[in-house]
Amino acid sequence: MKIIEKDLNVEKLIKYAEKELIWIPEFQRPFVWDRSQIRLLIDSLFHDYTISSILFWEGQPELARRRVGGSIKEIKIPDDTEKEEVTYLLDGQQRTTALTLAFTDKAVYQGKNVRKKTSINLFRDTEYTGNDPERRWVYDDELIDIGDNSKGTYLCDIQQKDIFEKFGARFVKIKHAYNWAEISTDMINLMGGNTSLFVSYNNKINEIQKQILYRRVYDIEQRGTLEQVLEVFERINTQNTRLSIFDIMVAKTYKKIGENFFDLRTYLSVLNYKGSVKSDFFQNLDESNGIDLEGVKPILDDSDMLSIITIMLKQDYLPTSILKLKTDELMANTKLVHDRFHQILAMMHQHLFVEQAELIKYRPIIRYLSGFYGHFGNIDLGKQEFINKWFWNTLLKNRYPGSQNERLSRDLKNVKENQPSVALEKMMLDNTRSFAAIESASIEKPEYFEAYKSAPNQQIYTAMLLLIKSKNARDFYNGLIPAKNATIQFSLEEHHIFPDNSIAGKNIKGNYADHRRYSDIINNIANIALLTKETNNNRIKAKNPSVYFIEIENEYKKENKADVFEKILESQFITPEMLCLLRKDDFEGFLFLRTKELMKQINTLCTIIKAV
Repeated sequence: MKIIEKDLNVEKLIKYAEKELIWIPEFQRPFVWDRSQIRLLIDSLFHDYTISSILFWEGQPELARRRVGGSIKEIKIPDDTEKEEVTYLLDGQQRTTALTLAFTDKAVYQGKNVRKKTSINLFRDTEYTGNDPERRWVYDDELIDIGDNSKGTYLCDIQQKDIFEKFGARFVKIKHAYNWAEISTDMINLMGGNTSLFVSYNNKINEIQKQILYRRVYDIEQRGTLEQVLEVFERINTQNTRLSIFDIMVAKTYKKIGENFFDLRTYLSVLNYKGSVKSDFFQNLDESNGIDLEGVKPILDDSDMLSIITIMLKQDYLPTSILKLKTDELMANTKLVHDRFHQILAMMHQHLFVEQAELIKYRPIIRYLSGFYGHFGNIDLGKQEFINKWFWNTLLKNRYPGSQNERLSRDLKNVKENQPSVALEKMMLDNTRSFAAIESASIEKPEYFEAYKSAPNQQIYTAMLLLIKSKNARDFYNGLIPAKNATIQFSLEEHHIFPDNSIAGKNIKGNYADHRRYSDIINNIANIALLTKETNNNRIKAKNPSVYFIEIENEYKKENKADVFEKILESQFITPEMLCLLRKDDFEGFLFLRTKELMKQINTLCTIIKAV
């Protein structure tokens, strides 16, 4: 049965997803967009930017499928009793799911997560007039500037009635726009019958409806057999010919200079080369004495490299500045950009424990450092200390929840104009995450980091994993430092200290299964160590800590190296007191103490020495 109406708009698309009238073929990946991408989609729609088309296929119910936003376990298996055609969403799943998540309370699952639903509440700040979408559209758990010289507030801490009382119609919850007809009476009651406030809020609701929900969606209906549709989907995802800014810049910078040709792709290969390069771009390509570019692999993707080059040369974070790059400017700065780029990579690896394989997770960090190195050049000890403190505060206290070009520019300006310690004090006022509850927790009322192995793409989880690396975490058994790019047996693995498939682990999962906040406590970061695959598979397996820790400890004692074992545990933030608890399989006691130990390291790395 054909359900897609001729004049499809965003509101109808959301309703189709909410009512489960359109389906995701199981060969598509799960929903993976982060909150920054969702925000940018909403902002793009509001400002009438193109978001491309949606591709549907009305076909036979012969594919395993799941609803929009469904987990990878919510698979509908086709059976012989189904007769009616199914509407499949072949292209546009991420956008459609993001819209469903933003405008409804429909359960949405991200990635491979099958237990924890994703939930967001996004507000439009109607008083903000700048160019940063991350301040135009505010999540309720983000710190907002309320203009009274305080440290700001979080909308999630305020009831809707109090939001109206405190801010009037300034913050408009976009979910209200989607179901305004049903809830408008409730809203005027929450406003205490304030008619003028209701009219103002209603007008802003209407603006969101007009700019976003009533906007036309350009949909394409694919016809043909299943085989033809699969070919179309493969072509969309692997042979995509849509122009990117990098494609545009390849054409824009391509230039004949004498007998040589400048090509941006070759230029990036030179920048990615790990050895020494020459100042003259074309000398690097000379067959007789040039460098060997064969087999050079990109360290970052092409678009990220273009952004880094622009920021380094111009200290400008606006994406449109990339279009201002000139061929001659690129060639004249070949060695400078190459050397500074590799200085940043070496510094991040040696000082901040970021491996090359993990760089993609630290885009805003690299962007800021590109401007920093571009301005200051060589980095002395004082500036390195600034970078260290800035990095850990930024990462752990979540200063860059998205790209935030305005904040990046402001941070660079701050350190250009002030002493490093003064600049840090000013910059850290923008931190959006606090660990006050953990610092004040007790064993009777414990608090834990909201970081879980079951949500590996979570920003706080990534940050806390790096924190565990910050003492050069060494493997329990062989004392090696596990790495992402190591050989298979010594590659890094995030392993449960209380294994989830051990007897103790199963008891913990059972005891916490119905806990209001900590039902997934077995996956908490305080129960995670960084180990090699060899130790994980051959030494620990599904043993209780009381078994495998004693076994490993006894081996060290036989070699008169008990002190070495203690230092290895210390590198993983496990103290002798915690080891005693592990010998007894005391999960709660261990988790509380290790959380506190990790908190000590956060304070050590983040505390700023106040300027005198």
